[in-house]
Amino acid sequence: CHCGSRGCLDIEADPLAFLTAAGRVPGPEGSLLQQSRDLLRGEYGDPAVRAAADLLIDRLGLGLAGLVNILNPDRIILGGLHRELLDADPERLRAVVADRSLWGRSGGVPILPCTLDHHSLVGAAELAWQPVLDDPLGALG
Repeated sequence: CHCGSRGCLDIEADPLAFLTAAGRVPGPEGSLLQQSRDLLRGEYGDPAVRAAADLLIDRLGLGLAGLVNILNPDRIILGGLHRELLDADPERLRAVVADRSLWGRSGGVPILPCTLDHHSLVGAAELAWQPVLDDPLGALG
C-alpha cells in the first residue's frame, strides 16, 4: 500500500486489484475505475470477471464489517468501484457484512449506493468528520 502497510482495503478492493484478479491488464484507454466499470457491466457473465467481483466483494464486506463493529453506523454509502460491486451482487455484500459484524447480525446496516459525484462526496465526508478532527476526545462522548 502507498501508506507502507499491507492488506489495506484501499489496495485490496480497488480497481487495479479487480482488473488483476479478473486477469486483465490495465490499458491506457481511460481510468482504472472506468475500465473496471466497463468490465463489470459488459462482461459480468465471464467466469473470471465474476470470480474477481466475488473476491473483491468479500474483501470489501470484511472491511465494512470491521467498520460496522467499531463505529456502528446507521448506514453505509458506497461510491466508485465499491458502488459498482454493490450493484453487481448486493445480496452477497450485505451477507458478508451481516455475517462478520456484531451489529449486522442483530438487524443489519443498510448498504446503499452513493448518488453524489466524487467532489460532493469529499465535501460531505469532510463535514461529517470535522467534529472528530476538531475535538477527538469530545467526539467520543
